[in-house]
Amino acid sequence: MDFRTHTNRRQILGLASGMAFGFNALYSNKANAARPSLKSVHLEIPPRLQWDDIDGYCGECSIQQAGLYFGTYVSQFVCRGIINPNQNSQLLVGVNEKTVLTALRLNSSSFDFTRARTPQFPAYYAWLKQNLNQFYPVLITAFVNGLSDPDYDHIMLATGFQSIDATTYHPEDLFYFNDCYSPSVCIRTASTLSDTRKMKTNGSKFEFCIPNNVCYGTAITGIMDASKQALPVHITMEKWSEPDIISGFSPITLNGVVTVYGLTPGRFYSLYRYNDYRIVPKNNYSKSPKSSVVNFVAKSNTTTFKAAFPSNGIAVYRCLPSGI
Repeated sequence: MDFRTHTNRRQILGLASGMAFGFNALYSNKANAARPSLKSVHLEIPPRLQWDDIDGYCGECSIQQAGLYFGTYVSQFVCRGIINPNQNSQLLVGVNEKTVLTALRLNSSSFDFTRARTPQFPAYYAWLKQNLNQFYPVLITAFVNGLSDPDYDHIMLATGFQSIDATTYHPEDLFYFNDCYSPSVCIRTASTLSDTRKMKTNGSKFEFCIPNNVCYGTAITGIMDASKQALPVHITMEKWSEPDIISGFSPITLNGVVTVYGLTPGRFYSLYRYNDYRIVPKNNYSKSPKSSVVNFVAKSNTTTFKAAFPSNGIAVYRCLPSGI
């Protein structure tokens, strides 16, 4: 299958992202005032900036964002290296994204485009809401105005919605996503999200649209943890980008904050760090070959730790009651 080329995507999408956010932010304020009973789900996943080299790192950047939500910092370089060490095979939803997610010890579930009735977008959008309602970020795909791949041109991360329910497509819904270019969360009404490859309807106003007929998507549903006792861990980064080492920039140290949730005050815990995805266990964490460990007594149900990461590397965190 002849998959997409991402040439000049930064130029194509840069202006559109800001326009889409500005317009729909106003819409969002009006909707909130008029319909205060709406159900709202918005995962706290800050946008990050993709690299544009070698057909673009949009898939890698999207997984990077989702990984932070589940306690993993993975550089775009390492993410693609899981597929191919020479960086020449890009990450594609519906092709090899599960290889990367599995290597990173992340569970996932994909939209079954082989069974959905065409046009698939309404069922796809309902599937997106159902996953987001369970706090699962979703890799979504889009056509880009001016490009021509029959399947899709770009990968982004869906992070939330606002609607009267969590199960059905409604044209007036608000949809939240990170497009891998804008530093702000993008917001669009559901009725403006989809289009055909020709991009003549919604695509005449917006630079990227979800395919109307055949849809690809993968939800990241959590970490692989056979012990069932690992606590939620999120990472927040100080910077929203990493040096593009493919373009010749040198790697740097990135600073961040690791937050652990769901603690029981007075209980002993261990926060394990793994600097190689290949050694991250699914159980028996206390006996695993971890890169480092911080043992602590919880003072509240949430705690934070400062952390530093090599921008071209990886750090995976797991927090469990001590001894597990």
